[in-house]
Amino acid sequence: MACAGSGVPETIGVVGVGTISSAMVRGLCSPGGPQPKIVLCPRNAAKAAALQSEFPDLVRIAGSNQEVVDAADYLILALLSNNAEEVLGGLTFRPGQGILSVIAALPMPRLQELVSPATDCAIGIPLPAVAKRRGASLLMPKQPAAQAIFDALGTCVVAEVEAEFKRMLCLTALMGDFYKRQLTAQDWMVSHGVPKESAAAWTGAIFATMAADSGAPGPTGLADLVAEQTPGGLNEMVWRGQDADRNYDAVVDSLDAVHNRITTGSWDPDLEPAAKRSKRAAT
Repeated sequence: MACAGSGVPETIGVVGVGTISSAMVRGLCSPGGPQPKIVLCPRNAAKAAALQSEFPDLVRIAGSNQEVVDAADYLILALLSNNAEEVLGGLTFRPGQGILSVIAALPMPRLQELVSPATDCAIGIPLPAVAKRRGASLLMPKQPAAQAIFDALGTCVVAEVEAEFKRMLCLTALMGDFYKRQLTAQDWMVSHGVPKESAAAWTGAIFATMAADSGAPGPTGLADLVAEQTPGGLNEMVWRGQDADRNYDAVVDSLDAVHNRITTGSWDPDLEPAAKRSKRAAT
């Protein structure tokens, strides 16, 4: 069964109650959301209790992980990667269950082995803003229930093959850089006498305004936004200065390093932007 008109399963079991799964539950259950019934595992008792307190009519806490699996035809798996295999290996799933794993480090073939005989599996990467139903989520492959969940929580983009999924996943690593750029701008204003509160408010507002214009750009939309900056104007001056300093090369280098780490499981310092800049300078 699905919540009326949304395609979101009527009852969802959640194995693993952490930051991301809590954000998903809040987005789904808060007013304006599809408001499915949620069955939480008992681990991370404080987070589970907080969700039950916020949504007493929708959320209940099961006595065990297996009770969660038994109680729902659709499951969100949100365990830490270092104990996911151990926990899932101890559970008994059943044919016909839908599975949405948000455990980024657990590859699809291994996920399918662990949840067999359930076969309807998808992997999703939601970001914390799903709590406000303004989050971007990446999904592989297309699964109607998972897509309905992520559509209800913001924007869902589907990747059909793993290679495409891993490339798109790399962009989530730009979140810290996005915040660091805002902090740098705020600190610059404060260093020149702008009150910290005003600097923070203006930084957040201006970045949100710029992001609003690029939220649904289409294939050429981002290039169009760059091209429309007034020739000789302040905006063009800044991006051309950053380009001349090869800062955008550093973004590409960082994404390459992230992709290498995702695909190999190890960090290679020679792929970091500073190391590659040094190599370019030496050639």
